[in-house]
Order: sequence, then C-alpha cells, then structure tokens
Amino acid sequence: MGLPLALAIASTAFSVMGSMNAAKAAKREAAMRARQLETQKKQAELKAIQEHNIRMANLSTFIGANEALAGTMGRDLGSDRSLKAIIKKAQRETSVDVARANVQLLGEQAQRTLAQRIATEKGNNMARAYRYQAFGTIIKGAYQADRLSSGKDVTSI
Repeated sequence: MGLPLALAIASTAFSVMGSMNAAKAAKREAAMRARQLETQKKQAELKAIQEHNIRMANLSTFIGANEALAGTMGRDLGSDRSLKAIIKKAQRETSVDVARANVQLLGEQAQRTLAQRIATEKGNNMARAYRYQAFGTIIKGAYQADRLSSGKDVTSI
C-alpha cells in the first residue's frame, strides 16, 4: 500500500468522522433548542398564573373597597342596586380579561410547541444530511482507493 492510498484512506476516515460528529452536534443543538422552548413554555405558564392571581387580587380589593364604602355610606350592599351593578361590572370585566389572557397563553404555547417540533425536525434533517454526506465520502474514498491501488489516475475525481 502506497502513501497516496494511505492518505486517501485517512482523508476519507477523517471526513466521515467529521460528518458523523456534525450529525451528532445537529441533534444535540436541536434537543437543546427544544428544551429551551419547553422552559419558555413553563415560564409563560407561571407568568400567566401570577397575572391571573394579580387580577383576582385586584378584583377582591375593588370589591372590598366597595363594601367598605357601602358601610361608611350607611348603605346595604345587598340591596343597593348601583353598588351591586358596579361590582358585577368589575367581575364581568375581570372575567373577560382572564379569558382573553387564557386564549393568548394558549396561542403562545401552541407557537412554542410548534417551534419545538420544528427545531427537532430541523436537527433530525441536518443529522440525516450529514450522515448522507459521510456515506458519500465513504463511496468517494473507496473509489479513490480503488483507483490508487490499481495505479489509475485519480486527479479526475
């Protein structure tokens, strides 16, 4: 076995190893991106819960302030229609606000889930492309090795 043949085999081996390492790296990168998006989903969910709790606390504070106001005005909260209407309106507005926030969260979570799937698929596709590249390198290396071992010109490859 001559030096050119040994170099062709070594070159092929290094190229294949590089392609296979790139395939593994593409999959690792995709997995990290998917984990990052999963973390973002959990953080968004936590933020939504916190915002919901703030809305509910604000409503409770508003109702409490109205009850206190009714007491200082000497009015019965149970029979005063205007105070009841104010409280009911605040409850409706809070309910609508909470529903909108929930719909928005669901949309954002769906986008993050889609981004996770895309990242995973992209990583799989990149890994597949690098593996195909490695197999192509093996075939080209085998062809070069055959040409070198038989003494044929390999400059046309």
